[in-house]
Amino acid sequence: MDTLTTEVTSELDPALADRVTEALLLAGLPVAHGGHGPGVHLRPDGAAIVLRWLASPRLEDAATAGDGQRPAATARQLVADAVENALAELLPALGLDADRTTVRGAADRPAVAPPDADAPPPVAPGVRADIVTAVRRSATLAGLPVAVRPGGAGIVLHAGDPAGLAALDWNPSPRLPRRDGEQPDTRTAVQNAMRHALGIALRAAGLDLAWHRPAGRPAQLRALGPADRP
Repeated sequence: MDTLTTEVTSELDPALADRVTEALLLAGLPVAHGGHGPGVHLRPDGAAIVLRWLASPRLEDAATAGDGQRPAATARQLVADAVENALAELLPALGLDADRTTVRGAADRPAVAPPDADAPPPVAPGVRADIVTAVRRSATLAGLPVAVRPGGAGIVLHAGDPAGLAALDWNPSPRLPRRDGEQPDTRTAVQNAMRHALGIALRAAGLDLAWHRPAGRPAQLRALGPADRP
């Protein structure tokens, strides 16, 4: 598995590490401290900081059992690759010069913004309870947060259709500013990157998903229950 690295000029640059951590938090992603997930783990490696996604301890432990030959190892690999690919996509929108393997620096930190007063609730009315439970179970296994309050960071569930299915979306931190004049729309860039990651990571963690394209509207990533399978 590839990793993302933050290049520094000496050992570990605390200022650069702070900028990377701030960017991750603005994106709504947890940071794993001390090498314990879930979250993004920052590890010094000579003149670099290696960023690695750690899923839940349950999935990490299952993946390492049996010399990595268990299905959990494949699931863990898919989850980590999906989130790390999303990091490579969203970090440039947050002022970091990044590609799939290296983050080379950072611009000034994005200005903070207050939470949106009219932000949608994490779970919209009309989503079935079994769908909510399935999403939260898979998200917990993958180590991805579910938004716990209106406007909060993490996975958000919206009413998908009359059958009670959920359309999944991603909320960055409410402190991440929206588009201002000619500045790039960082929220949209972060959301798009994480939407792509959710489809792979949550499916690898056992959630039934399907893309739905309503007429005249953006595609939706829908969570399904056992009774909704074709």
